[in-house]
Amino acid sequence: MKNNDRKMQIIKAADKRFARHGFHKTNMDEIARDIRIGKPTLYYYFESKDALYIEVIKWEFENYLEVVNQIFSNDEHSIENRFEEYFIKKDSVRNDFKLIFEIIVQFIAERTTEAETELLKEYLTKEEEIIKKVLVYFYKDKIKAVSKSLPYSVVMLSWMIAVGRKVSSQLNSEKEFLTLENIQEIINALLD
Repeated sequence: MKNNDRKMQIIKAADKRFARHGFHKTNMDEIARDIRIGKPTLYYYFESKDALYIEVIKWEFENYLEVVNQIFSNDEHSIENRFEEYFIKKDSVRNDFKLIFEIIVQFIAERTTEAETELLKEYLTKEEEIIKKVLVYFYKDKIKAVSKSLPYSVVMLSWMIAVGRKVSSQLNSEKEFLTLENIQEIINALLD
């Protein structure tokens, strides 16, 4: 097996462990056992559990950003439909990208490590750049420039909706937080 293949195998196994049990309840022995390698092999690729965890978070963020790019690159859908899909996709982040969602929640609770906070800033900036490109393209014939705060605000709003929906579902399952119709209204206001 090639080094990159083995490294990716370790990252994927660690992602499952960290997502299921959290950072503190996961140990390197379990990850090694999951993929039937020796613990020294893990340390050949990653100097510590912390280093492996950071690589797993980066991998999740890269996969997430790829999904966002795919949504906005889909020329078969209108710009409104792409934004709708983007906002709706945030609902699945807590299941599809559990570590990202957990870091967002931990950041709100002011419980992230410095490394997690720096990664969060880095990848939210990358997400903001994607949104900025889309908005600049959409508004190119309508206004001179897109406000610098608009892409950032869209990204923050999308994450607030994702976290808000999770909190709302836990507090009151009878009430729906931001229906699809509400999300469409937000998008229409954004693009009008």
